[in-house]
Amino acid sequence: MPRDFAFPGTSDQYAPSRVCEVEHYRLELDLDLADKSIKGSCMLRLAAIARARTSIELDAVDLDVLRITCDGMDLAFQNDGRRLRIDFDEPLELGECKEVVIDYQATPTRGLYFTGPDEGYPDKPTQVWSQGQDIDSRHWFPCFDSPHQKSTSEVIVHVPETWFALSNGVLIRDQIKGGRRTLHWSLDVPHSCYLITLAAGEFAEIRDHWNEVEVNYYSHPDRIEDCRRTLHRTPEMIELFSKLFGVRYPYNKYAQVFIADFTFGGMENTTATSLADSLMVDERAAIDFNMESLVAHELAHQWFGDLLTCRDWGEGWLHEGFATYSEYLWREHAEGVDAAGVELAAFGGAYLAEDGTRYRRSIVTKRYQQPLDIFDRHLYDKAGRVVHMLRRVLGDEDFFASLAFYLEKHRHGIVETRDLARAIEACCGRNLDWFFDQWVLQGSGHPKLKIDMRWDHEHSVFCLEVAQTHSIDAHTPLFRLPTELLLVIGGKTVCHPVEVSQASQLFTFACKREPEQAIFDPGKHLLCEMVTSKTPAMWRAELRAAEAASDRIDAARHCATLAGKAMFDALVEVLNSDDFWALRQACAESLGTMRQSAARDVLMDALFQQSDARVRKGAAKGLASFVGDQLAAEALREKLRSGDESYFVEAECCASLGAIRARDSLALLQEAATRPSFTEVIQQKAYQAIGELRDLDNCEYLLAAMAYGQPSFARRAAMRALVSLCVEHEGGEVRTVRETLIEALHDRDFRVRLQAVASLEALGQKQACSSLQAIADDDADGRMRRRAKEALRSLQDGQSANAQIAELRDATESLRKQVFEVRSKLDVMETGLAGGLRAAGAAKQPSEAAAMHGPAPTPQRRKGGKKTIPF
Repeated sequence: MPRDFAFPGTSDQYAPSRVCEVEHYRLELDLDLADKSIKGSCMLRLAAIARARTSIELDAVDLDVLRITCDGMDLAFQNDGRRLRIDFDEPLELGECKEVVIDYQATPTRGLYFTGPDEGYPDKPTQVWSQGQDIDSRHWFPCFDSPHQKSTSEVIVHVPETWFALSNGVLIRDQIKGGRRTLHWSLDVPHSCYLITLAAGEFAEIRDHWNEVEVNYYSHPDRIEDCRRTLHRTPEMIELFSKLFGVRYPYNKYAQVFIADFTFGGMENTTATSLADSLMVDERAAIDFNMESLVAHELAHQWFGDLLTCRDWGEGWLHEGFATYSEYLWREHAEGVDAAGVELAAFGGAYLAEDGTRYRRSIVTKRYQQPLDIFDRHLYDKAGRVVHMLRRVLGDEDFFASLAFYLEKHRHGIVETRDLARAIEACCGRNLDWFFDQWVLQGSGHPKLKIDMRWDHEHSVFCLEVAQTHSIDAHTPLFRLPTELLLVIGGKTVCHPVEVSQASQLFTFACKREPEQAIFDPGKHLLCEMVTSKTPAMWRAELRAAEAASDRIDAARHCATLAGKAMFDALVEVLNSDDFWALRQACAESLGTMRQSAARDVLMDALFQQSDARVRKGAAKGLASFVGDQLAAEALREKLRSGDESYFVEAECCASLGAIRARDSLALLQEAATRPSFTEVIQQKAYQAIGELRDLDNCEYLLAAMAYGQPSFARRAAMRALVSLCVEHEGGEVRTVRETLIEALHDRDFRVRLQAVASLEALGQKQACSSLQAIADDDADGRMRRRAKEALRSLQDGQSANAQIAELRDATESLRKQVFEVRSKLDVMETGLAGGLRAAGAAKQPSEAAAMHGPAPTPQRRKGGKKTIPF
C-alpha cells in the first residue's frame, strides 16, 4: 500500500496576498568572485492594489539591506533575514505607482551560485549562475517570490572583461571599461520572478535562428562542438511547437546555456534556458543517444510555465505535465509514433515506480511543506500521461484547438486547472470535469485491470471481460476509462469503442470467426497496470503483426512467459528481422527471461552481430538472466574486452556481469571503470556490478570511488554499489560504509548528498536516524529535507525496502539458477533420447525441446579492437 505523500502536521499552502502589483524589476549586480558575494541594487516599480496601505513586505533571505529610497528619499525598513518590510511616509492610494530602490549586499547560499576549481576538481570552470525555482530568487534579490506575480525585468551585471553574462530578453548594452564588462538585458514581457536568470562565465557562442528569432547556444569553449551537437535541432522544435500549440513562439529570442554543477537537468528561464553541462552529448554518445527530450521539454515551458504560469505551485502540472508531454510530441514528429510510444511507456514506468515504492498523491495538491516537495514523478511523468489521455479523449483536432484557445486566452496570465477545463468546454463544447476530478484534482493512483478475452465459438461472439482490481478508497476511485478493443479478423481490422466504468464489466461483440488479434487499449494509451489473458496464438500474431509497436513490445514480453518452441521462434524471428530497434531490443530482453540455453545462444550472437547498438544493449541485458552461466559470462567479458562503438553496450555488459555473479570478472570490471564515457555510464555500471558481486573485500575499492574529486555520476554509483554489497551484512565494513555515507550528507556536491540519504535508507541502518533527522530539520535545500524525512519514515517503519528486495532477488536468482540447470540437463537428455529414437527408426522428427535448445556452443572470440571515436 503506497504511503501518504504529506507528513503528519503538514498544512495547505495557498498563494500569498498582495498589497501591490510589482510591475517591473531592475537589477544591477556587481559580482565578487573571490568572496562569492554580490553588491546589488534592485528597483521595483509598484502599483497599489489595496487601499491606504502604509507598508509592503517582500521576500529577502539573508540579504544585507543597506538603504531603501523612493523618489530620492530614504524609507524606513525592517529586515529580519527572511522578510523585508518597507514603510512609506504616506499611505499608498489605490492604483498609485512608486519606484522603490533597494541597495543591498549578500553572500548567497541559494538562488545564486558561484562555482569554480578546487582541490578535488581543478579543471572546473569558474561561473556564476542562478536558479530561482521554486522560491529561491529571494536569496539573491528582494522580490515578491510567488509565481502568480508577473513583471517585466531588466538585469545589469558587471563581470570580468573576458566573461559573458546571459539573462532574459534582449541585450541592449554591452561595453567594456576599466577591465570590467557590463551587460544590460531587458525583457518587456511579464514573467514570474523565479524565471529571472543570470549565467556568467567564459562562454563560447553559437548563433542560430528560427525565422527572425535569434536562437543562440552557449557553453565552455572546450565543449562547443558537443554543445552544437546537443542543441542543433532547436529551431525545428520551435517550428513544431508553434504549429502544434497554435501560438507562435512568444518571444524575440531563445538562448540555451550549459553551466557547471547545475542542480537540475534544465531550467526554463524565460528566453534563456539553463542546462547541466554534464548532459552535453559527445560524438560517441550520439551514436545511440540524444538529449532531445530535455531540449524539447525546456523549450515547451516557454509556452507552458513562462507565457502561462500556475497560480500556485500546487497547480504545477500545468507546467510540467505539458512540458513532459511535449517530449512525446517531439519524438512523434522526429522519429514516428512508435518511438514516441517508447517515450510514453517510460513516463508510465517512472511514475509507477514512485507510486509503488514511495508515496501516492493527487497531481494537484496544496498539502506540502515546500513547493519543491511536489516536483516529482507525479507532477512530471504521470501528468504527461494524463495530457496524453486528454488528447485521446478529445481527439487531435479538438485537443490542439483547445490548447491554442487556452494559450491565447490566458497569454501572460495566471492559470489553474479549471481554466484549462473551461477553455476546452468553450472551444469544443466538451465538459470534462469528470476527467480532471479523476486524474488531476481529487483522484490519486491509477487503475489495475484484469483483462480476459476469448472467442465464444458456440454463440459467435467475442467476449471482453474487464475488472478493476485495485483497492478503491476515498483517494483512489473506480475509474472511467474510454478506450477501444481492436480485433483483426481474416486480415481485416476493426476497432470497437469501449468505456470501462464499473468494477467488473463484460462486453460482447458479434464475431463469426476467431480473431487473429485482440488488443484492449491498442497503442497502450491508458495509464494503468494490466494483466491480460488471451490465447498464445493471439500473442504470437500480435508480436509479428500488430500495428502499434507498443502492442508488439507487450506481446514480446508475454510470449516469453508462455515459453514453447513457437514462442521462441517468433521472438528470434522478430529480433532478427524487424525494422524498429525498440521492438528488437524488447525481444532480446524477453528471450533472456525465458532462461533457456537456446535463448542464451541467440543473445550471445546478437551481442556481437546486431547492427543497432540499442539492440546489442538489449542482448547484453537479456544475458543478465543467466545467473551462474559461464558461457553467458564469457560472452559478456569478450564483448567488454573487445569493446563496442557504444558506451551503453559496454556499460550494460558490466551490469550483466554483476547480475550473473561473474566473480572472476572483477579485474575486467575495475579496468572498465577507468574508461571515460558520457555521464560516466560505463564507470557507473562497473561499480554497480562490483556491488552485485557481494564481496566485502571490494568495500575499500568502492569507498575510494566515492571520494570527493571523483566524477559526480560515478561517486553516486559507488554509493549505490556499496549498499548492494553491504545490505545483507553486518560488521566493521558495514559500519565504515555507514559512517562514510553519513559524512557524505554534508558533501559539497548536492547530488551526492541526496544519494547519501537514499543510500542510508536502503542500507536499513537505524543508527543513521539522528544524522538524517538533522538534515530533515535544518538543511537549506527543501529536496534534502523532504528526502531525509522519507528515509526516516522508512527506517522507523522497519526493514528497508532494499533489504526486502535483496532477499527476494537472491531467492529468485537461486530458483533461476536451479531452473536453468534443470533445463540444461533436460536439453541433454532430450537430445540423447531423440538421437536414440532416430537411430532405432522410431522417430521421424527431433523433439521440440531438442530443436529449440540444442547443444550449447562455445562462444567464438571476435577479432578487432575497441573502436576509437574522437571527442
